[in-house]
Amino acid sequence: MLSLADTTDLLDQTTTYLMGTSGPLTPQQGIDLMESWLSPLQAADNTKPLADELSALLMLLQARPLPEEAVREALNPLADQLSRLATEMGGEGEMPALLEGLSTALRQAGSSSKADTL
Repeated sequence: MLSLADTTDLLDQTTTYLMGTSGPLTPQQGIDLMESWLSPLQAADNTKPLADELSALLMLLQARPLPEEAVREALNPLADQLSRLATEMGGEGEMPALLEGLSTALRQAGSSSKADTL
């Protein structure tokens, strides 16, 4: 299980990656990040649905040729799950805001051409 500091760092890294501020997006970078998330998300009952959505997206990113439209479409359900999780956590602390930030980054990636390079 990830510590709070590790989770915060991974949330920041994932959001930065999706916003494209760390350079061009590649499928392998997405795969690497998702693999970092899967075990911690599968460990808790309230995050298992999120892990399931992430697993489906991981399968899409591993496919060749890359199904770009399917990747874009898979980002919104993942963003929805994150928003629900942020709401369940309440408004205190930085975690809900980080989850909402990642949710927003997923929605933007899904609606932009950035998702084409995932």
